[in-house]
Formats: sequence, structure tokens, C-alpha cells
Amino acid sequence: RKIAKTSGATTNWCRRLVLLVWTYKSFLSCKMATTGLYIGFGICSLLYLCTNLTAAAEEKNEAGVCSRQLNNNQNITVVAAPGPAGPKGDMGPRGNGGTPGEKGMAGVPGKLGPVGPAGEKGDTGEQGPAGEKGSPGASPPAAPVVAFSVVRTTSLYKPSTDTVVTYDVILSNVGGAYNQETGKFVATVGGVYFFMFTGMTPFDSSAHYFLRLMKNGEMMVALHSNNGGQRQHQSSSNSATLQLQPGDEVWVELDGRRRNLYSDSKRYLTFSGFLIGVA
Repeated sequence: RKIAKTSGATTNWCRRLVLLVWTYKSFLSCKMATTGLYIGFGICSLLYLCTNLTAAAEEKNEAGVCSRQLNNNQNITVVAAPGPAGPKGDMGPRGNGGTPGEKGMAGVPGKLGPVGPAGEKGDTGEQGPAGEKGSPGASPPAAPVVAFSVVRTTSLYKPSTDTVVTYDVILSNVGGAYNQETGKFVATVGGVYFFMFTGMTPFDSSAHYFLRLMKNGEMMVALHSNNGGQRQHQSSSNSATLQLQPGDEVWVELDGRRRNLYSDSKRYLTFSGFLIGVA
């Protein structure tokens, strides 16, 4: 018959002991003591092995695989097939931080990147200290000075043709541009010049004159006086500002149609001019 299955090791040993005692008593009742002893020992060993095999068979699971260790003195272990994977366990606590490693070697410098956009203009800085005074520069060339003033101390009566008026007294001739022999001014420096001339009629009721300021043979301005039937002297003057180039000539000319000019030691007839500026 089938022996009831138990879970403890003590129950299995009790069943085995009862079977051994019952077998031994059966053989003692026989008169064959020696033979019965051997036979009884053999039967007991056979029963012991069968008991262990029966217990192991009863421990099989429904799939036919042994799931636990047999309880005997030989400690026989039967390994079962692996079961299905269990659910994933919860994450364990974070471990302690490791010891920092040694500093690695410096890497190779990277390639130069593109130039970035220009930044905004900064604020104006504070004014710096004044620099040292520089050495004096070269003086500009002095402006040329050209000026003259001449007078006539004698009268000029009824020339037959147009006549250049000459002047016998030179008051100034800076630059030497006035020629006393010809009575003409010849420009040595190009620029702007100012000229002035005067005239006086003789003490005669019919006296008159007509003077012209000439530039290179062309009349610039004129001067005229007429006593108008009265015995008297009339004095007048005129002036002009002219642009001259080096070599240009300027002079005073008396008309030759029975014209008269008066002068004496008091110097009534004059001719003057000077350079205003180089141009």
C-alpha cells in the first residue's frame, strides 16, 4: 500500500525503525538463528533502500521533476530545471562616489574658429595729458613787398601825340619795379596791385587835360579836368585795383590833343602803386 506522505525527517525514520523491528522479530521466531540473522539483515537493507526510493518518488511535482533534497545520510541533491524569470526588483540605493582619477594629459589645441562679429563701439575714453611742446616749425617764406611812389615837379604843355608821363622824383621804389626812364611800372611778382594818379590844370581859362591809366596798351581808367573859361587850377585824382602777371606794364598817359598838365616844386602830379597780395 501507499505510505502516507509526510514532510518531516522524524516521521520517515520512525517508519523505517518499525519495519526493521518487525522483520527482526519474525526471523527470531525461526529456529534458524544464524541463517535467519543474515537473511534478516539483507531484508532490512532492501527495505531501507525501497523506503528512500518511495519517498523520493512521492516528492515529485506535477511536472515529474523532483523539487527538493532527499533527507538521508548521503545528502543526494537533484537539480531542477530553471523556473520562469521573476519580476524586476526595486532599484537599490546609490553607491558611494568613487575616488577621482588622475588628471589626464592636455589635448591637442583645436582649430582656430571664425572671426566673430564686431562688438559695439565703446564709450569715449578720458582725455589724455597734453603732449610735450614740439620744436618750432620752419617759418613760411616772407611775402614779397612791391611798392613805389613818384612825383613830377615840372609842367607838360600841348604834346603833339599821346605821351607817357614821366616823373623826376622817386619817393619810394621797393622791389625796383618802377622804371624812371620810361615812366612805366613793370610787375616782377604776379598778384593784385593798387594804383593811383593825380593831375592839375594850368592857371588858364581854356586849360584842360585828359589822363589815362594804361595796362599793356589798354586803358583801365581815365581822369579829366576843364577850367571852364575861368583862370584857375583844378586838381583831381583816380585809382584802380589791377590783377597783374609778371612782366605786365602799367603807366599814366596824357592825351595829345592840345592837353596841358601843371606842376612845380610843390609836386602836384603823382603816380603810386603797391602789391596787395600774391595771387
